[in-house]
Amino acid sequence: MNAAIFAGHSLKFAMVIPAAVFAVVPLADSLKYSSLKFCAISIVAMLFACYAGAYLCVRYGLRSWIVGTVNAFLLFAAYIFLVNDSLSKKLFCFFNSAMLCEFCSICAIFIAAPYRLLAMLNMTDKFLLIVPSLVYLGMSIPVGLVFWKTLSTKLPVLLNEEHIAPAWQYMFIIPLVMCLLIWWLTPVSSLVVMTGRVRQVGFVLVLFVIITVLMSYHISWWITAKLTDSARIQQENTFLQMETKRYNELREYMNSTKTLRHDFRQHILVIKQFAESGQLPELREYLQQFPDMSGKNYVSRCANSAVDAIASHYDYIARTQGTKINWKLDLPEILAMKESDYCAMLGNLLENSLRAAKCLAVDKRKVNVISSMLSRFMLGLSVDNPFNGVVELGKDGLPAVHREGHGTGLISVKNVVNSYGGTMNITAKNNVFSVDIILYCD
Repeated sequence: MNAAIFAGHSLKFAMVIPAAVFAVVPLADSLKYSSLKFCAISIVAMLFACYAGAYLCVRYGLRSWIVGTVNAFLLFAAYIFLVNDSLSKKLFCFFNSAMLCEFCSICAIFIAAPYRLLAMLNMTDKFLLIVPSLVYLGMSIPVGLVFWKTLSTKLPVLLNEEHIAPAWQYMFIIPLVMCLLIWWLTPVSSLVVMTGRVRQVGFVLVLFVIITVLMSYHISWWITAKLTDSARIQQENTFLQMETKRYNELREYMNSTKTLRHDFRQHILVIKQFAESGQLPELREYLQQFPDMSGKNYVSRCANSAVDAIASHYDYIARTQGTKINWKLDLPEILAMKESDYCAMLGNLLENSLRAAKCLAVDKRKVNVISSMLSRFMLGLSVDNPFNGVVELGKDGLPAVHREGHGTGLISVKNVVNSYGGTMNITAKNNVFSVDIILYCD
């Protein structure tokens, strides 16, 4: 077995290591196992793939692209199993990784074309046999550095943005088409590369393609960031309107009781006089003259003003549709997390629950809301409601089929939960839809 040829094939198949990094980094938060366990499993699998691939090529004379294709299918199956996210997103990240690897490959062909020709003329020079593979593997370093921010920061934002979530069912087509385009641009031999200006023109063309991809990712991220900021501002304005409404309710309540508090002593004196003189008929007649000055009963459901405002808002909506909400909001005046994040979660869950309850008979319309600090840095939230029909949960824990009254806003809730490293458990049993959330607010 020629050691130089074996080393060249091994280095070529070692490209699976940066390829795995390119594929895993955007979905690093969705790994089924811990980072240490995942790395251990991946390293063993990839080293075996490199050795086995090189052995098959040298021992049986198989073409490297055939063995590489088989390895890619096997590693893709492992990737699907080890990453817990939607299939469309995993396809996008996998083909995006394949696109970057193909870019490294075609760049290596253009750069190492002279060495390939020399190796064909001098098969005894071991260094010339492994130079193309070294260049191929080495190209992953600058490509990884250029795309690192996109892979680690921008793509995760795009993947987790609920406003474009439906588009991910088809987005994997873009890197797949780019893979095919780069494959079509790949020269068939080193002789073609060294013909005329093919090497220079081809390299510039491929570089233009990959820069276009990078810019498209950046523009998509920028547009998504602007949409997110706009949605956040709109959400904050909604919360502000709710707090303003709650403040006006409190002010109205205080004004309605102002007269009663001012005249309270005089009324007590008259009542006392009637009572001491035994003039009970006159006392009853006097009490009947009192107007209803109790005003609108002000009910505070939570010590935190923002949560109290949103609870009051949805309680009013619930009463208008004949739904009873059982509140138990045992939260402090100052939350350990962003008020906007908590209110967004609570609002989305209540909208879904009220919409589902509205489809039931009036006597069955009810929603239970329980939230409290489980510890100093652990917050719990549970919302449940009855429903009619069947709700099937997908692998990601969210309803697989979005029926009326279920599913709306749950992606947003899940994103908030993930941002705090929390857990969200959704159950739909015995015609009761329940969402239980634990957040870690350290």
